[in-house]
Order: sequence, then structure tokens, then C-alpha cells
Amino acid sequence: MVHKLPRYSARRVRRDRKMLYEIEGRCYPGVTTVLSATKPQAAREALQRWRQRVGVEAAQKISGTASSAGTRLHKQIAAYLNDETVEISADLTGYWESLQPVLAQVDEVLLVEGAVWHEAGFVGFPDALVVMKGELHLCDWKTALRPKQPQWLEDYFLQIAAYRQAAIQVYADFGLEVQKGLIAIALADQPAQLFEVALTDMDDHWRQFEQRLQEFERRRLRP
Repeated sequence: MVHKLPRYSARRVRRDRKMLYEIEGRCYPGVTTVLSATKPQAAREALQRWRQRVGVEAAQKISGTASSAGTRLHKQIAAYLNDETVEISADLTGYWESLQPVLAQVDEVLLVEGAVWHEAGFVGFPDALVVMKGELHLCDWKTALRPKQPQWLEDYFLQIAAYRQAAIQVYADFGLEVQKGLIAIALADQPAQLFEVALTDMDDHWRQFEQRLQEFERRRLRP
């Protein structure tokens, strides 16, 4: 079993009016940037319909509130996994309690929010690589106001598949073998939604991410 892994950092830089990450002398787009830029038209239209339904101002407020909660919760989860002081504000209490049964299953922490990158041309920041129930999980923590349907989470699955491939490449000398992916969606008033992703599914998602990455590069190179 692999134990604690070295943690790498990436520096945010701007090149040709684009935000990239620099690591070991090369610049890469982030996984989430690739996925956002190549989001299928159907998904874009669904998001636009939601904005129209709730109103632009309300949509911005909902998105801003969710983003703030997610960022602050990530910080506290990272502190918990690193055995540091955890400070949960009142508005995060429900989300934190939602994830507690998941965090309680962590037996060993290998990496928390370190940069991983891939020769295909991207960088990512997995939330955690941890051992749970004897298996190495690559975890992605999310927050949501209400439960989500699996069919809404396609980009989340592609995201962790890309992270897995990058982590395997970066930590090849350590013999890293990610055995499962885990997307844990914290909810304010109920237990977290858990979506475990098997290796065969992650392989399929990786191939889909490669296609999205190719499309991203094609768009980037257009005059």
C-alpha cells in the first residue's frame, strides 16, 4: 500500500488572456476549465432555462451562496484530513454533519488538494486521496442545496477520471493505484449523497474526457 505522497503546487498565471497553471516550467489549463469550455449545448441550455425560471438575480445569488459554502467547506475538510484545527461556522454546520459519516470512514490520508498533471495537457487538484475500507479512493467533495440526479453529474465523473489518470502519472514511481472514485455531495439538511465510481467506469469517463480535451484544444487554436 502506498503511504503519504509528496504534495505539489501549481502557480496561477495568465497567458494570452487565459488563466493557466504553471508547474515544472509548463503551463496547463485546469480540468474544470476544459470541462466548462466544452460543456455540451444541451447542458448549457438547461442552465439557461434554470436562470430564466428563477430569475437572473436569484440565480446569481444562489450560485454565489453555493460557491462560498463549497469553498469554505473544502477548507475545513482539508484541515480535518491534515489533523489541523477545524472551525465550522453556523451556516456550514448542516453540510459538515452531512459529510461526517463519510469522513469517519477514512483510515489513511495520502494526499489533500495537491496538484496533479498529465502529459496530455491539463492539471487538476483532487480534493483527497484516502484509504477507506481498505481501498484507495480519489475523492471529490461537493455541496448542493438539494439532491442531484446521477444524469446531472456527467462532468463530475469526467473530472475525477481525469484526476485519476494525472495522479497515476505523477506518482508512477510510487506505484499508485486508485481503486475507486468517490463523489460526495454534502447537503445542508440530510446525509451526503455518495456516488462511488468503479475502475471500469472511470476508464470510460477518461476516454470521454480525452475527447473533450481534444475539442478544447481545437477551439483554442482557432484563429
